Amino acid sequence: MSIVFSSFLLFFTIITSFLVALRTSAALSALHPDELKALGEIATTLGIERLKLNLAYGDPCALRRLKIDVVQKSGSDNIINCDCSFNNSMTCHIIDLFLKTLSLPGKLPPELVKLKYLQRIDLCRNSLSGSIPMEWASMQHLSFISVCANRLSGPLPSGLQNFKNLTFLGVEANNFSGPIPDELGNLTSLTKLHLASNQFNGSLPATLARLVNLKDFRVSDNNFSGTIPASIGNWSGLQRLHIQASGLKGPIPDAVTRLENLFELRISDTTGIDSFPILTSKAIGTLTLRNVNLSGPIPSYIWSKPELRTLDLSFNKLTGEVLGIKLAPKYTYLAGNMLSGNIYQIWCFPQQQIKY
Repeated sequence: MSIVFSSFLLFFTIITSFLVALRTSAALSALHPDELKALGEIATTLGIERLKLNLAYGDPCALRRLKIDVVQKSGSDNIINCDCSFNNSMTCHIIDLFLKTLSLPGKLPPELVKLKYLQRIDLCRNSLSGSIPMEWASMQHLSFISVCANRLSGPLPSGLQNFKNLTFLGVEANNFSGPIPDELGNLTSLTKLHLASNQFNGSLPATLARLVNLKDFRVSDNNFSGTIPASIGNWSGLQRLHIQASGLKGPIPDAVTRLENLFELRISDTTGIDSFPILTSKAIGTLTLRNVNLSGPIPSYIWSKPELRTLDLSFNKLTGEVLGIKLAPKYTYLAGNMLSGNIYQIWCFPQQQIKY
């Protein structure tokens, strides 16, 4: 019995010592002093000094946020994520900085380059002005930039081609203008490119065909010219394509209709799409072809798409009767056409009639 007890006591002592050491190590981990100093500079450029930043309140890596004396709005984010595995787990480096919906009034800070291990930047929904600092291009770990819904303006800098490791670039809902630079096609690691709701013009550059890893491409609400490029068909893994009120005209290239992984196709407020496209993707869940000058009947294959939940074909010139449809997408919009008949929808609820 004494041997068993002694073994148990030894095991308990080892485990307790390990946990104490682990807690002590975690307590001693701290943000690198150069990065702590850089945070003060970054905050000044962002305009946070007006919000009473307090870096003496506690280690930002331990707090996982900046100490800002301001009431956060619903949907706001103040998040810092760190990697504390450096120097025998004594030193931390910031890898994520998310400051969203905080009404920050400054500019995008070039000083972010001093956070040498930074991977993701999200400064959406503030009041930041200026453009994307080219200093960020030297950040070898940077893979994610989201600056949506600010007051950024001017042309999209061609120097973005130097951001070699970017997988996500989101600049939607700003005041960027001018053509998309050819050099953007050099960002071949991109999987998501969001350019919607700006004032971009000109045609989409042919170099974008190189972005073969794209899964999500959004250019709605711009002033582009020309037609929807067939090179989009090169993006075999594309899942979401948004071209609503973009300025681009039809037709929809055959190579686009053959994209097998397409989950969302949203095209609206354009011309040149006279006939209904034959979409081969079985994954399609949202199909919007609104106000694009479609004519003729709705092809029967649409009603048999297994994953289709939203179908918006409103404000076209579609004709004919829609009869015998036992199962329609949950959200079906057919207003502003010349169709007749009724559609009955069977879902998780009692049978519902959709009229148009």
